[in-house]
Amino acid sequence: MANPTPESIVEVVVASVANKGMIVGGAAGMVGWLSQMNWIGIAGVAVAVLGLLINLYFQVRKDRREHAEPYVRWCERTADVNPPPTRS
Repeated sequence: MANPTPESIVEVVVASVANKGMIVGGAAGMVGWLSQMNWIGIAGVAVAVLGLLINLYFQVRKDRREHAEPYVRWCERTADVNPPPTRS
């Protein structure tokens, strides 16, 4: 298995925190709604939406990277077989 890059480690951690933030925000919103305290409900919804937006951002980045990866591998493989000409 290849060593993960620091950037991918950060993305995994942030995505995990964003998921947990969405869960906590949703739970806080539900508690606020059940207790009829508007500020708890609004804060919970705000945290959940923020977690969703962060999660979407990192999922799009992951999707783009995974989509480009086969092309990069193909280019590397092709460059090994037919190296570009050098200028002298």
